[in-house]
Amino acid sequence: MGQIILPNQPNLCAIVHIEAPDGRQLRVRHMRQDDAELLERMFYKLSSETRYRRFFVPLDNIEEERLHRETQRLATIDPEIETALIAVTDEDGREEAIAVARYSCLALREDTCEGSIVIRDDFQGLGLGRQLFDLLVQVALAHGLRHMVLLTHADNCGMIALVHGLGVPYKGRYSAGLYEMDVQLADTAMPYFPFTSPE
Repeated sequence: MGQIILPNQPNLCAIVHIEAPDGRQLRVRHMRQDDAELLERMFYKLSSETRYRRFFVPLDNIEEERLHRETQRLATIDPEIETALIAVTDEDGREEAIAVARYSCLALREDTCEGSIVIRDDFQGLGLGRQLFDLLVQVALAHGLRHMVLLTHADNCGMIALVHGLGVPYKGRYSAGLYEMDVQLADTAMPYFPFTSPE
């Protein structure tokens, strides 16, 4: 894989194509503000458990107006301090969101961000999380970040296994039923960044 010179800002129009083990084709791109509607539709396709594991509070009875405001907020990205990748596919003749991986920079640690990932239940267990997380790490490295903190429930074996399977150093800490992982991002080589093209 050749070395890529990274421009200052990601190419928001670039798309990475990935294939699930069952053959379903997915597209991954940077989130846009008009993706709020996709996020809203995706939310309704998440199970109660998936919602709770991602947002840490029960959300089965969330008001429609509040959900609308939250998805608008989540789709509005400040590229200086955060990145959000969205995986989409075509279902019933329209684009639908399958998963979102994002990070936000931490104000008190200039080389560190906090990451998260959520995958629709019908696409879990297919290795999509690993592929998305790999892309998110590449974006973080391209922006000079060296640590990614991930907070999850202590019994979220899938998320913990995902981080453990990366094969990179991390420190874990349990507290009040939660598990915080501080992942040291690999920086031994120039990161491959599929959302940009050579200058």
